Amino acid sequence: MSQRLGRGLPRVVFVLGKGGVGRSTVAAALGLELARHGERTCVFGWTMSDPIAPWFGHPPSGLMPQEVLPRLHVGNYRLEDTLELYFVHHLHLPRLYRYLIRGEHVRRLIEAAPGLAEVFFVGHLWWLTTLAGEEAGLHFDRVVVDAPATGHGASLFDVPSMLSSLRATGLLGLEAERVTRMMGDPAWTGALVVTLPDELSVDETRELVPRLRARTGRAPLAVLVNRTVESPPAPFAPGHLGELGSRLSAPTLAALETVADELRTRAAFEATLRAELGSLADLGVRPLREQLAVPGSHEPRDVVEGIASELGAQLGLRGAS
Repeated sequence: MSQRLGRGLPRVVFVLGKGGVGRSTVAAALGLELARHGERTCVFGWTMSDPIAPWFGHPPSGLMPQEVLPRLHVGNYRLEDTLELYFVHHLHLPRLYRYLIRGEHVRRLIEAAPGLAEVFFVGHLWWLTTLAGEEAGLHFDRVVVDAPATGHGASLFDVPSMLSSLRATGLLGLEAERVTRMMGDPAWTGALVVTLPDELSVDETRELVPRLRARTGRAPLAVLVNRTVESPPAPFAPGHLGELGSRLSAPTLAALETVADELRTRAAFEATLRAELGSLADLGVRPLREQLAVPGSHEPRDVVEGIASELGAQLGLRGAS
């Protein structure tokens, strides 16, 4: 590897946030930025169907990550595939898997049991950063986790305490020890929180950041405000609409005032985030520009490329060596 990026980033970076705030886009962008600078990176999600690999011209990925660009891999979690990998390929117990674990009743029990799917998900992240090289030839410097939406995503950080309460022994006890060690190590795991400057997103972020600190005993890496209005577009800068008033029709001016009001409201929410959460994250609250306002194509991959450059600057990745 010619250049090491992100010395301040842990090996596994969880990207968390409310549904619709751009978690997948930010996760893909971070993976792309790291890969551009020499890191073998895997963006690993938990979705019904992987959206990220198609952005790079590939079919949706599965449990075993596929390379979509040099040094950039994408994978997606499915509980059934994880169980097969764990019991057949890792523990070498194919008969147990075939005749018991794969059975409909056991599978339904595992899917319904609170927290078990999360345990296997986090366990697979452990595998990706430890044994995947030896067992599958997958060597990653960094894993970026496109986590589920806020409540489900945050529950991943409850896994160590849940496992501890079970006082498990045997295979589950070994898995508990591995997962607890990984999630408790700040050099191994950390979280980025993504939000939008709107009421619902800000409210959920206000709850999520303290919850993360309580569960992990440490701050998230940063709070990223996607589609920031920190610097409003020139036509909506303070006082500018008044200067245009004599040259615009009444309906046009009214429409622009409506947009300006919305931008001011969003700016107020962003200011609230900075005031309340700026000191609760290692890098504070960082803006990510609205990519639709940037000239050029706005296809998903183009948006990912734009945000990758933004992340390189906001997280201090550019120029690191």
